[in-house]
Amino acid sequence: MNSKKLFAVLFLVVLAAGCVAHKAELTKHELNVTPSVVFGKNLVKYAKNFKLIPFTSRNCKGYILKTRDGKNWDVYVLYNGTKPVIESLSNPVYIRIPVRRLVVMSSTHIAMLEAINATNCIAGYMYTGNYKIYFPDVVKKLREGKIVELGSPYNPDYEKIIELHPDLVVIYVAGNSKVAEKLRELHIPFVIDSEWKETSPLGRVEWVKFFGAITGKEKAAEAYFERIVKNVTEIKDELRNASRPTLAWAIVYNGKVYMPTNNTYVANMVRIAGCRYLCANESPTDIATLLKVASNADYFIYGSYFAKNLTYIRKVDPRLTELKAFKEFKIYNISPDYWQLGYLHTDRVIEDLAAITHPELFRNYTPHFFIRLK
Repeated sequence: MNSKKLFAVLFLVVLAAGCVAHKAELTKHELNVTPSVVFGKNLVKYAKNFKLIPFTSRNCKGYILKTRDGKNWDVYVLYNGTKPVIESLSNPVYIRIPVRRLVVMSSTHIAMLEAINATNCIAGYMYTGNYKIYFPDVVKKLREGKIVELGSPYNPDYEKIIELHPDLVVIYVAGNSKVAEKLRELHIPFVIDSEWKETSPLGRVEWVKFFGAITGKEKAAEAYFERIVKNVTEIKDELRNASRPTLAWAIVYNGKVYMPTNNTYVANMVRIAGCRYLCANESPTDIATLLKVASNADYFIYGSYFAKNLTYIRKVDPRLTELKAFKEFKIYNISPDYWQLGYLHTDRVIEDLAAITHPELFRNYTPHFFIRLK
């Protein structure tokens, strides 16, 4: 082959290679593969059931959210901007943020949204109207129809949920696995909130960072959380050299005794409040075990707002009158708003417990979330 023919062949080969390379570039561009993603550190410090990892890319920023209700983690990409393709993740659920239309299942979800002034995004609430809501703005919106009542969290009105076109549904799974299955079947995005499984009081509160991330209220969530941590730390410091009275916490229902066990948020909250927590090894248990464990407890919390007085306790089971706390009038119930405002004000709940059990350090303090029975 002469030099001219050789040059021509080489030119065609180079030209073809250039076309292939150009085509490859176009394909890559058309596939919108994220050129580079920079990940930050996990923002979660106390909670064990979710992780929140910020990321940025050229046309997008957001979070990798990981949640679990058991051993397995569910993975979500919360993104603001062009939808990214993060190849290191296996089949994540993509959710555009901030969400504008949110459906919630629990009053604790509302409490977290209240904490960051984000209840305007609530479009629907799995609520049957059979208990009082202690958030006036939510009550008003329910009355006006701006928040739609969706019925029982165990069997919500799915047709109404579909009509709402929610960006996201937040659920908890305990007894509600069929709800998750149905939402998945309807292709409605949802996240399982497992805050109720956290064993640390601050871990439960830290789920506010999840709500901040999905609503664009990250700064408000961080400020709220840090304020709770600061207040709880100050309470712990106040109790550093204090005595440690004993405290038991239980409720009797249908003849069974339910006592939060040793590694629960209640047990850890009681310890933060400067007490030694007394409990059975498992729950539910029976009255005999309760009496064995708590007979000499200095204080007793009956975990129901239905208990209005000591007569109620006596009717639950006459043997409860044998408790030292009963004889010394140191039995308390929880307030009706405990599961809503108490969750919003975890620091105040802990301070209430500390003040009840260490009155010498909290003079002229009036507890709100615990009421002494007479």
